[in-house]
Amino acid sequence: MKTSTYNGSIGDLWHYLQGLSLSATDSLWLAEKLAQNAQKKEKTEKKKLVFPHIDDGIKPSEELLSMVLGAAPDGFDIDKELELMWEERAK
Repeated sequence: MKTSTYNGSIGDLWHYLQGLSLSATDSLWLAEKLAQNAQKKEKTEKKKLVFPHIDDGIKPSEELLSMVLGAAPDGFDIDKELELMWEERAK
């Protein structure tokens, strides 16, 4: 878990909470509520990777084919490379 020093209102809130005489049960309850809230926010904040639809029937143009110097190396997986490319572009 990342810890850091906060300035401003969140730091003031922490100092306020430390000043309260909370029981261990109360502290655990508060921690659970904060964790639940953070988990809900994290789920909604995650970006979903969406790949564009590309028809299987699309063939490269002659112009594109003329740019290729030769056959792909053995073991080259074009589908895997395309997937990696789209993942990189989605970042």
